[in-house]
Amino acid sequence: MLSQKIRNNASISYFFLGWLFLLAKNNPNFADPFIRRHAKTATKGHILFFVAYFFYSHFLSGFLSYPIPVIQITIAHCVDIAFFATLTLFIIRGVYAGQKNGSEETAENGDGLFSAEGRTFRFSGASEAQRIILLLAHIPFFGMIIAKRYPNIVTVTGARASSVFWCLYLMVFTSGGFDSLSMILLFIGILLLVFLAARFFMHDDYTVPGFLERIPGIESVYGIVRSLPPYLMDMGKMVFGKKDVISFRDHLKDTQEKDQNFRSSLQGYFTDETLPFRPFWIFIPFFNLVFLPKLFMSRTTRYVLAIGQGLIITFLAICIGVFHSFASPLESFLLFPIFYGIASLESDVFIRIPLVYEIYAMLNALSFGLLKNTKRIQAVQKQEKTVSFKV
Repeated sequence: MLSQKIRNNASISYFFLGWLFLLAKNNPNFADPFIRRHAKTATKGHILFFVAYFFYSHFLSGFLSYPIPVIQITIAHCVDIAFFATLTLFIIRGVYAGQKNGSEETAENGDGLFSAEGRTFRFSGASEAQRIILLLAHIPFFGMIIAKRYPNIVTVTGARASSVFWCLYLMVFTSGGFDSLSMILLFIGILLLVFLAARFFMHDDYTVPGFLERIPGIESVYGIVRSLPPYLMDMGKMVFGKKDVISFRDHLKDTQEKDQNFRSSLQGYFTDETLPFRPFWIFIPFFNLVFLPKLFMSRTTRYVLAIGQGLIITFLAICIGVFHSFASPLESFLLFPIFYGIASLESDVFIRIPLVYEIYAMLNALSFGLLKNTKRIQAVQKQEKTVSFKV
């Protein structure tokens, strides 16, 4: 059984240090055959990458300077990203290979492997697949799905942090295109993923930084934002002497109770679970148009809110295309409601996507009961307002 020090050195060789380890053949810390084998693999991979990228950037990239719709970058830029993405995967795979120690992976289900002690998350004995899950939670957008299916402190904070980071990146990219600042942010993102991959594969625990825990979830932010208008109205009443005591906590609690009552009412009425395709297609723009007949044919489909919001996403994509361009990077921001809807649909079929649901509710109110099931939603909403008024 190889020592942890030997395995760590084998993994470190993939961080562009393999050639130094080969030169230090007389050093007992790097003379082990296991380290030298990985150092040779790392050195060959890095040399192949730099030679191929040098040849491409100097002789071929000029022939690929054609812009691509939507993302507003050239084919040459995409090839650049592909080169560095391949290098990133090579490093991640090499780090894991250095830690694997040649042993076969057991088919474990992961029960009992994960444990949390404060902000420290321990996963001693976790398999390759389970460690990959921790890494995938930090991948933009896909992390939302991982955090819903495998909720723990690492996946949840990772998904939230990646969402914030890539929202910032999209804002920079939308305003400046594929400029130096967006390239720097993209490089930082790749560097962080490589660091996390090395951390998850080389160690059996991970301490979540305290500031990541302070990032609120979408559900929390959504509840707070919706509680602000009535709270501000109470503040105005207090200024004019019409109210003596105000409490934001009470408004937030009232919003949460309304959400629970709304969900319970819909669960008791919409019971049809049949769909012609897999539910995740509901949130894929344009493809989700195939679900439109479901709103007319079934009065009790449980996916009424999901289909309505999915169609709103398609509507927003069309609006951006008409008023800006279908090649506009603004279309990229729709990835947030798309993946949030896909991630949440399995656990909450009556999920309400922030902003998208508000647009849907407004159009629903203007439909004058055109659809039978939307009329039922309007009745539930009126019932909520009546109960709130009586309380």
